[in-house]
Amino acid sequence: MAVDAIVGNGEEILFWKDRWLDGHTLAEIAPNLFKTVPKRTVNSRSVAQALQNRSWVHDIKGALTVEVLVDYLLIWDMVDGVVLQQNVADHKWKLTQHGSYSSKSAYEAFFLGSIKFGPWKRIWKTWAPPCCRFFIWLVLHNRVWTADRLARRNLPHLEACPLCDQVLTTLGYY
Repeated sequence: MAVDAIVGNGEEILFWKDRWLDGHTLAEIAPNLFKTVPKRTVNSRSVAQALQNRSWVHDIKGALTVEVLVDYLLIWDMVDGVVLQQNVADHKWKLTQHGSYSSKSAYEAFFLGSIKFGPWKRIWKTWAPPCCRFFIWLVLHNRVWTADRLARRNLPHLEACPLCDQVLTTLGYY
């Protein structure tokens, strides 16, 4: 996820649900233990409430299997040293250096790792009418329903080229 919870005083951060423990939720760290906690408690228990007198232990209501006990001990060790501070809890956006959300950073993250289309400028910045530019864009992205594509899908199509009246051949584009 792109958001981390800064615990602060722990009043506004949910113990079981928010990403407050090393940037992870308790559901990610201890999934077996998480399954034993009732949904109502998951959606209401704050970090401050859970850490007070270790009341998070009383949230566990399911069967205590070996996997649950292993997760319990892991969480016990991780939570044992947590000290709450007096400042107010907050959320930090990890995709910017200053930690504040911006739609630009979210948009850039959405396209992270995608392949950029090189000749876009030659298509969209040309003097041609918009309908021609759009058609060329579709052609370059192989989105035009040519006769060979229609034939592969058993859709109605011309058997011969309308320009030269020859049998259609495919160019190998799929």
